[in-house]
Amino acid sequence: MEGLVKLVDKAELKENDWSLTPGRYVGVALEEEDPDFDFGEAMRTIHTELEGLNAQAGDLAKKISENFKKLGI
Repeated sequence: MEGLVKLVDKAELKENDWSLTPGRYVGVALEEEDPDFDFGEAMRTIHTELEGLNAQAGDLAKKISENFKKLGI
């Protein structure tokens, strides 16, 4: 798996002051960008979904409060 594992010799370890920090030896493979990705549309979709979830949360909080009142809590 490229970017996750690397075998280094003692010379390379010495060059890096004997550091065993993985970031000195392996990198993360860059993801390919999707040229068709529309960031604005994605944000609009997420925002619309969030508004719906917030409305549901408000309704549920109201029902919970009503149930507590019925229980005398």
